[in-house]
Amino acid sequence: MSSRTGGLTRVYHILYIDISDVLRPPGLDVLVVLLAMLGAILVSIQPVTSPIIASRIALDPTLVATALFLAIRSSAGLATLIQSGILNLYLTYPIHRVTVAVVLLVSRVVIPSALILATPLVTILILLGSTLYRGLDVILGMYLAFLFQAVLYGSIFLLVAVRVKSQATSGILSVAVYFTYIALHLILTGIGGAIGSDVVRRVGEAMYLPDIAYYAYSNLDYEVWQLTLVPGLSILVILAYLTYMSRRFEVL
Repeated sequence: MSSRTGGLTRVYHILYIDISDVLRPPGLDVLVVLLAMLGAILVSIQPVTSPIIASRIALDPTLVATALFLAIRSSAGLATLIQSGILNLYLTYPIHRVTVAVVLLVSRVVIPSALILATPLVTILILLGSTLYRGLDVILGMYLAFLFQAVLYGSIFLLVAVRVKSQATSGILSVAVYFTYIALHLILTGIGGAIGSDVVRRVGEAMYLPDIAYYAYSNLDYEVWQLTLVPGLSILVILAYLTYMSRRFEVL
């Protein structure tokens, strides 16, 4: 029992230290303020009463900011931990490497993404709560779709960081991977529509889960498997990251 308690204490210690590094100012604090202001401005410029539309207006630009934050602060920051030897110190704890990798995933991807994406939603709910409160289930569903998309991006970025182990290279490659993914999503969707290939178009659409969630809530044309593509890709990337960390990762 004491051994288990000691293990949990060490896990909490690593989580606390790492999340403090990720959320240290300036960074998330400035981003949260800017996104809160952006949410207020967007719903003021074009007032909406639909929870679906309100969610898209608030979360589409926020996801871009989230992806860039994960690429610069989370991915490049993890590479900095590797270069400075701090990650090596984490790995000397009597904790399995997979556990350390999961803690890094939670502290550097899940928690920051959840906080950043929630910011504009809180703003619009405060401003438009009287008209949107009946659609909280829709807003939550859209929020989860955007969160899954952010976790996919962040997981890829962490895999990049542990592979290249360089702060500058990790940041640049992560940003490049993000824009490549977006470009591929748009290209497949466009080409599928242009050549009349329903499969190609649907694969392209499914690469951006918020679109499929929007189709589902709006009763537009979609297929159930499209809702599973991004979560499935996320699981595959996370498994690749955990496997690499547990078997092939070597500290500098």
